[in-house]
Amino acid sequence: MTTEPETLTVQPDSLREEQARLRAWLSRKRRALGLEMALEFALDAAAATVALAAALVALDYGLRLGLSSRQVLLGVTLAGLAVALAIRLVPRFRAATLDDLSLAMTLDRVRPGVGQQVADVLQLPGLLRQEKAAESPAMVRLAVRRALEALAAADRETRWNWARTAGRGLLFLGALAIPVAFALVAPSAARLSLARWLRGADERWPQGTYLSVTGVGDGKSLLAPRDEPFTVEVRADLPDLRPRDDRWDLPGRGEPFSIRSRPEAPVAPPSVRLRERTPEGAVRDVLMTAVAPGVFRHELPPSSASSTFELTGGDDWLGPIRIERADRPTLQATRLRVRDPGAAKGEFRAVEDTAQSLLFLPDTEVEMTLVGSEPIDRTRLDVHPGEPPALERVDPKSFAARWTLREATTLEIQLTASGTGLASRPTFLSLGLLKDREPRVTLRAQGVGAHVTPVATIPLAMAATDDLGLAATRLQVERTSHAEGKAEPAVSKQTVPLPLPAGGKAVLDHQARHDLDLQPSPPPVGTILRIQAEAEDRCARGAQVGRSGVVHLQVVSADELFYEILIRQRAERAKFLATVEAAEKQAPVLASTTSPEDYMNVLRALHTSSRQLDQVAGRIADTLQEMKLNEVGSPKSHRLLQDGIIDPIRELNAGQVAELRNVLQALGGGTRAQPDVEKARRLHGEVVAKMKTILEQMSQWESFVDVVNQVAEVIKIQQKVLKDTEDARETRTKEVFDEDKP
Repeated sequence: MTTEPETLTVQPDSLREEQARLRAWLSRKRRALGLEMALEFALDAAAATVALAAALVALDYGLRLGLSSRQVLLGVTLAGLAVALAIRLVPRFRAATLDDLSLAMTLDRVRPGVGQQVADVLQLPGLLRQEKAAESPAMVRLAVRRALEALAAADRETRWNWARTAGRGLLFLGALAIPVAFALVAPSAARLSLARWLRGADERWPQGTYLSVTGVGDGKSLLAPRDEPFTVEVRADLPDLRPRDDRWDLPGRGEPFSIRSRPEAPVAPPSVRLRERTPEGAVRDVLMTAVAPGVFRHELPPSSASSTFELTGGDDWLGPIRIERADRPTLQATRLRVRDPGAAKGEFRAVEDTAQSLLFLPDTEVEMTLVGSEPIDRTRLDVHPGEPPALERVDPKSFAARWTLREATTLEIQLTASGTGLASRPTFLSLGLLKDREPRVTLRAQGVGAHVTPVATIPLAMAATDDLGLAATRLQVERTSHAEGKAEPAVSKQTVPLPLPAGGKAVLDHQARHDLDLQPSPPPVGTILRIQAEAEDRCARGAQVGRSGVVHLQVVSADELFYEILIRQRAERAKFLATVEAAEKQAPVLASTTSPEDYMNVLRALHTSSRQLDQVAGRIADTLQEMKLNEVGSPKSHRLLQDGIIDPIRELNAGQVAELRNVLQALGGGTRAQPDVEKARRLHGEVVAKMKTILEQMSQWESFVDVVNQVAEVIKIQQKVLKDTEDARETRTKEVFDEDKP
């Protein structure tokens, strides 16, 4: 600002011009000051913004803030920055809008006295316009002139503070160099910072660990069966990482998640923490179990309500992921219809109770319908062994399959619901193979041994069993005999039908008795009898014949069989004699004063004798039955054997022996009453005497048999002599009348 001294005249007009020039100068100073403050404010704001941005990036990198946290933090930071800048802007704005006198007082801080001089120039000329001024006009003008001269010299001292502005500029350039260097050194990190803070992207900073939940896929929840334990599996080995454009997508996190580059070696965390939150507000915080490198599992307890969980492990976190609880589908019904082999085409019968044992014949056509408890998306049917039959949809809840059963099969059925995608628990259905075996037949010859007489009656007992029912039973009797003068044996066969019970029900088990009487057609001695039972069943695939074992019998003469039976009876007599002698040895023990232990020893010996008596009586009775069936001996001999030996032995065993057993048991128990002792001695004596009487009857029987045999032998000798005499007479007669002989 220049002031011309010659303009400082005493004229008021010149003073007004000086005031106008002073105001113009002040206006220029005001604009310069405003521009300086605006530039410094902009530099300060830019530096503060860069510094805060660097702090936010560093904070985000260290804390890995989420989107909401970043938004809140960014809002708070910008608000704080705006408040701070506003605080610094208010005095600068006020300084840029000062009036002339206030600006002069402000300049007075830079150069003391300038403010007073400006005030003199602006205010003193106003005294000259007053009508009655107390001040001297000359003095006023002089003061104004001196103030203008001082202001002209002060113009050079109030110029722009370039040093401070340069310092602010250097600060701004230094702050600006930080993001530039960051962009040059780490462009990917700089790009990621801009994307996270300016665009609100969810892309994360590079991590060493990336977790994923098995089963979540690209969805946001897991589906779990209601009221059942559920296992959550977390993996850190990036099993499902898939490329997409210039990124890699990682499913199984409950939200879209992508990374810029595939980690070369994912870091498996030492542990993974799971925090579950239930609808009631309960929190379960657990460490998952490591089951393999990078694989962690945890079993959630059964629950009927849905819940959410979060995961943290290593430098990764994810969640919340929702666990939706839903009911599993169930196999509501299994309907079976079968067509048995041999049935008419299309003739199926329904199987009412599929829970029972399911057994079917081979080549049975099976039609199975599976009904679910809710609409079914698909049905998995596995057959063990073999290939599963094709399934056809019947309605939204039902599937049907049809196949021919050729072997025992176990079906594994699993349904998948349309709405939830949950699979039912496997249901197993076993279809057994009922092999219609041929009938099982047994045949026994009762009451006879391996040898029979030509006039014997052979009691046969046949038993037949079949799986589905018998159609017919019969006996096959084959006779093989050797005729005199013939080298080849003569064989004859006979079929004896055995009727089945009448009725509509199938006969599964049948027993029959048949007496084969040889007397109508007595076979010659030496004939071999082969008897076999046969049974036919009602198999749908064709009648099957089952055969019993063969009963072999040989026809012998009555004398030979009688001698064989007698040998067996003599063996029984020897056993009976040993029993008598054993009983006699106990008499001295009972005769003396004995202890309870001695009575018990006698009782044990009596038990053995009693069993031996039963066995002897039974075997002798068997020989008697064999004699009657083979018509060996006379009725008198049969009565002698029955009344004299068999019945007495049984009566003795059921009478005196049983009574003696009771008395000895009482004596062995400690009861030593004298009447009991005497009674034991008496009964023992009676038993021994009775056994000796029976032994004599056996001797008489053998003597009777010997006499009979001797008489029979004499008769045979006489018959042989008579036959030889007749043969010799016939031979001589032929020789006399034979003309060809000399």
